[in-house]
Amino acid sequence: MSKVPVIVMSGFLGSGKTTLLFRLLQEAAHFNLLPAVLMNELGKQDVDGHLLQEASPNLNLAKLLDGCICCSKKSDISDSIKQLLLRKPDVILIELTGVANPEEIVDALTEPALIPLVKLHKVVTVLDAENVRDYNSIFATDRELVHTLRRQIEVADLLILNKIDLITDKKQKSIVKAIRKYNERSLLLPTAHSKFDLNLLLGALQPRQDQHNQSTTFNRNLLFQKHLKSAKESTTPVASYSRIQSISIPIESELIMNQRFIERFLIDWGSKLIRAKGYLSIGVKYERLNMQFAGKRINWQPTSFQGNPYLVLIGLDLDVSALEEDWKRRIIELDVHTL
Repeated sequence: MSKVPVIVMSGFLGSGKTTLLFRLLQEAAHFNLLPAVLMNELGKQDVDGHLLQEASPNLNLAKLLDGCICCSKKSDISDSIKQLLLRKPDVILIELTGVANPEEIVDALTEPALIPLVKLHKVVTVLDAENVRDYNSIFATDRELVHTLRRQIEVADLLILNKIDLITDKKQKSIVKAIRKYNERSLLLPTAHSKFDLNLLLGALQPRQDQHNQSTTFNRNLLFQKHLKSAKESTTPVASYSRIQSISIPIESELIMNQRFIERFLIDWGSKLIRAKGYLSIGVKYERLNMQFAGKRINWQPTSFQGNPYLVLIGLDLDVSALEEDWKRRIIELDVHTL
């Protein structure tokens, strides 16, 4: 039996990894490939996985939540990949959290249980052109995170400098020069909305002879885009980050709120928030929307998600108690004003 190729997608929070993942799933059928996805999210609530399943209900998807796959979830990688292999995919796409070190995942793929089953095809790192130059200063006191962000660049086979539509040509040249200090060898592609020729990733892959008959249909109308927009593992693994936190806020379905209410909350906490996302009921008609906040930009998309609304917040040195108290206070004031 031939080994299944694995594409590892890396990059900091909000860089455009999920947008790239959507494009890969959308185009896989054009290459006669059946994909499978292993998705890792920091928070306890799954947001992006629901988006994928909305767009492709039959998608072969495994999720690892509430922790970074390269640290607390690393022991689950083998079991998750074996689960995905049951449906005989032609390629496995692994989307890491924004604070994961991809070389740890590459090491995991060489464990004895997986060596006969899978092989690394590419490590792709997506970079947020609008914000990447600021990360060293923002996270200067978090040595583990700075190390991880540099390793994301250094070990990549393909570097995607995304969101160039949001910066000047002069800034782009400066960023490229800075990136090349850490990685001179790999192809570096400037993109907007993670758009580039996917032949670079999928063109060399071949369908398995015993491919499963059931194909995955991808809903193009749900393509998710943000238009606003080391060494080997030791016995004591080094954390990928230390000061990044994720909290989930459940929201009552009957609560009437508008987009401005959510946006004001995110803006007011913006100095601490790096990423936010969730499913929210908006307006008196309780229209269900998916919200994505990254790089200080907010994007809203209609969704068919019918579960209870919730908000996931990821930030630096978050004062969880103060944040939750502020949210509760705003909710009380919102209820009073809507009576």
